Amino acid sequence: MNTSPQGSSRDPGSLSTDELRTQIQHTRDELGETVEALAAKADVKSRAKETAAGLKDQVSLKATHAKEQVTATAAAMGDTIRDKAPHPHRQHQAAHAAHGSNTKLLAGAGAGVAVALVLLMVVRHRRCR
Repeated sequence: MNTSPQGSSRDPGSLSTDELRTQIQHTRDELGETVEALAAKADVKSRAKETAAGLKDQVSLKATHAKEQVTATAAAMGDTIRDKAPHPHRQHQAAHAAHGSNTKLLAGAGAGVAVALVLLMVVRHRRCR
């Protein structure tokens, strides 16, 4: 590249010593930035750690969201059952049914979290290879 830092193209033989030094320093700076960029791309371990951390955060957010949804749905179901059950015996039966549904929902959410944790472990295992 025969351009000075000012952007004008000149014959290298006609450049002064200071201009050559400036041009050399500019080229060194560019080369240093290029080497740093290549080193960052070649650092697979760090990139894998960043990816795993991102996946961990995503799984955590999804698990929290699922838990909130289960809690909200269970509360809504309980309210609906209480509203539709006119006498105490039915209310007891409805509460028992809602408890069974809540247990199933919580078990489903727990299974989802377990799957997410297994996925995280698989990603970490692959990273260690």
